[in-house]
Amino acid sequence: KGTILLAFFCQVLVSVSHAKREGHWAFQPIGKPSIPRTRDATEVRNSIDSFIYKRLEANGLKPNGSATRRELIRRASFDITGLPPTLKEVEAFENDQSPDAWEKVIDRLLASPHYGEKWARHWLDIVRYAESNGFERDSEKPHIWRYRDYIIDAFNMDLPYDQFLLQQLAGDEIQKPTSQSMIATGFHRLMQWDDEPADRLLHLFDNLDDDVRITAEGMLGMTVGCARCHDHKGDPISQEDYYSFMAFFRGVKQPGKGGA
Repeated sequence: KGTILLAFFCQVLVSVSHAKREGHWAFQPIGKPSIPRTRDATEVRNSIDSFIYKRLEANGLKPNGSATRRELIRRASFDITGLPPTLKEVEAFENDQSPDAWEKVIDRLLASPHYGEKWARHWLDIVRYAESNGFERDSEKPHIWRYRDYIIDAFNMDLPYDQFLLQQLAGDEIQKPTSQSMIATGFHRLMQWDDEPADRLLHLFDNLDDDVRITAEGMLGMTVGCARCHDHKGDPISQEDYYSFMAFFRGVKQPGKGGA
């Protein structure tokens, strides 16, 4: 089922009308632009630098000087782990004159468990992670922290992205499910849950809509919300596609009273 769902996602993207693909930047084919020539090529160390320096020249700007080794290791530490380096780590990098000194710093930071803790937060924001249900009672989501830890572990173990998505969408339906892939399906428990809605059928479809929207926005990089009510000139997915998409989530058991 999970593989079929991913295949459906791809089919939806392929089926987007030619006219809409032509007019929307997100559906343009990836191109390989020519590398621009700069007036001063002495500072250019790679092709990305060429684009940066060309834009600086166009705006009459010059780059700042090179960062010190102390500044480099601080930037890397904050970017990768969210934590500052220790004095010992700074001094070790400043004194390491080997040609792979920088690579060793990056490898060490990526191997730190703090790497997953730092970068998992971005994915948790995308999938609207919370440890309570919202609404007036805002009751707790029991054991949802296991999903949080799954995401952290996935980053730290460098789980391939296709498996990362597949396990969250249908980790209980794959050929050989594991405890981790089962926990990953906590993705479907992250929405707000009202244990006493005024209209239970409406609330059910609000939850299904939440699953559809977050999956589309987080995994496809596109919005589909307008298609819940009608075909929309701004959305490249039809209302028919929207409800076909929702049908895959219709079998997900909704939380019970109290958020179980």
